[in-house]
Amino acid sequence: MKKEARDLLGDLINGRLSPEEAEAVYDWYMDNLTVDDPPVTDMLGFSKKEWTAYAHGAEFQDVANWRAHGWPDTCFVCGKPIVSDNFGWLAREHEGRMQLKHVMCPKK
Repeated sequence: MKKEARDLLGDLINGRLSPEEAEAVYDWYMDNLTVDDPPVTDMLGFSKKEWTAYAHGAEFQDVANWRAHGWPDTCFVCGKPIVSDNFGWLAREHEGRMQLKHVMCPKK
């Protein structure tokens, strides 16, 4: 594999990679990037919120689905709006799928 910038989620969305292949590509980049390379987010085409969701435990397939079909826009705890571009949210599994909740949810 060659170190070059790519759009990992786009490859997943368009069926060029399976979820398992996307994980393998990610692992290869994490094992082979050096301090002289651009950040992994740039190399794999992630936005800050996509990378944050992945860091919170969302699978690549979840994040790819959000990119393709829209991000969750309500907190699964309180039902109030979440603007994913503004952060202040956590990606968590709820009712069998990844959803967003406020970091400081008004309903505790």
